[in-house]
Amino acid sequence: MSDTPDDLRRRATRLRRGVGQLGVLESIIDAAEGPWLGAMDADGRGAAELRMHLAGHYRLHVVVTSAGKLSLVHVNTLAQGTAGERIFSNKMALRRGWDEKETMPKQPQWLHYVVTWVKAVSSEVDRPAVLAWMLAGADRNLAAVEDVIENLRASLAEQEQLRDERAAEVAGLQAELETLTAEQNSTSDQ
Repeated sequence: MSDTPDDLRRRATRLRRGVGQLGVLESIIDAAEGPWLGAMDADGRGAAELRMHLAGHYRLHVVVTSAGKLSLVHVNTLAQGTAGERIFSNKMALRRGWDEKETMPKQPQWLHYVVTWVKAVSSEVDRPAVLAWMLAGADRNLAAVEDVIENLRASLAEQEQLRDERAAEVAGLQAELETLTAEQNSTSDQ
């Protein structure tokens, strides 16, 4: 997921969408302020999938049918762990995060909930939080590069040792060949 909201808007308008589908996607994307990144895809049945995350703190996954209805909404507040996870679905088995105190809104209110949620969390992530998230990612990347370099150094040391062994073998064979050639030349001269 590396597209910015502007990239997602351009992608949404380029994709062929069903009635209302583009409007639903655009209203969610327009609510995204700040360093949201995401990706958009279509499944084989004509539904559009939008996945977005905000500096690693919040995640959003929505599936919009070709008729422009949300069939699945998954919002996750990663800082709160599973307690911050909510899944809206027509299928009871997929629903999460709802209880007697707070029931899942009816399907017509899902879009309003998502847009409100995206706007609310957009204001919660400030520049230091984004930099901390970027730093954590850069640290992981640096550690991975360091591991690769260390593995390459170990492999290079093994290859150098193998080269030295082969060079010693070649030198020994060459000396033996020179000795045998010199002995043959001396016996043939006699």
